[in-house]
Amino acid sequence: MLGRLATWLRLLGADVTYEPWISDADLMERARNEGRLVLTRDRGLLGLPDPVPRFGVTFDRLPDQLVQVATHFDLTAFVPFSRCVRCNVVVKVIPKESVKGRVWEYVYDTQELFTECPVCGRLFWKGTHPTRAREDLRRMLGEDIARRIRW
Repeated sequence: MLGRLATWLRLLGADVTYEPWISDADLMERARNEGRLVLTRDRGLLGLPDPVPRFGVTFDRLPDQLVQVATHFDLTAFVPFSRCVRCNVVVKVIPKESVKGRVWEYVYDTQELFTECPVCGRLFWKGTHPTRAREDLRRMLGEDIARRIRW
């Protein structure tokens, strides 16, 4: 239900796991074992008599969901673009020389800082994608909320 929200929260640097195939019982057990909060749109899950903290996302559209979560939780502790959007792992800075032949020559010639996901090996750099994502986040969240994020 909230896969796109999970991706955008990871872009913001939040530690967010997302497993749409997990059962409610397994989800609650995992959240309890890992000390996690459950974000959900599932009213049945919200009503379960379980001490695991839950937050009900009430909106259908991603921009509204982001605003609801950002308004309720403090996002200023997160570092945007610090996690792999697929694996949810903190990316590591790697030497520029190690990406030669793994990225386009133009990217190698114009970028100095590269990060890599230690799980999937995906490479990241400050090209146009982070700029566009930051603009999209500012548009979706609004200036009041976006101003509080450490870009």
